[in-house]
Amino acid sequence: MDKKQIKHLLLDLLVAGTETSAYGLERAMTRLVHDPKAMSKARKELEETIGLGNPIEESDIDRLPYLNAVIKESLRLHPPAPMLLPRKARVDVDISGYTIPKGAQVLINEWAIGRTDIWDDA
Repeated sequence: MDKKQIKHLLLDLLVAGTETSAYGLERAMTRLVHDPKAMSKARKELEETIGLGNPIEESDIDRLPYLNAVIKESLRLHPPAPMLLPRKARVDVDISGYTIPKGAQVLINEWAIGRTDIWDDA
C-alpha cells in the first residue's frame, strides 16, 4: 500500500471506531420507532427481564433474545461499515462463473449481502 492508501485506511479505522456504535444504536431505535409492535415486544422483554430504568449489562444479552434479534436484524440491514476491508486474491479463482485473477483487489459489499432474496421473511 502506498502512503495515500494507508492514510485512507487509518481514517476509516478512526471513523469505524467512533461511529459504528452510535450508528448501530440509531438505526435500531429508528426501526423500532417505525414498528410499534416490535417496540412493544422489546420493551416488554426488557421490563420482565431487567426492569425498566435498570442498566443493561453485556451479561444480560443471553436473557434478551428478542432485543438481541432486533439488534442483529438492524445490523444486517444497516451495517455500520457496508464495504468490508479490501482483500487481494492469492490465487486465480472461479466463483459462479466469474474469474478473479491472482493479485486482484476484492471488495465485499456487506450491505448487498444483507439484502439478498435469501432473507425474504425478515
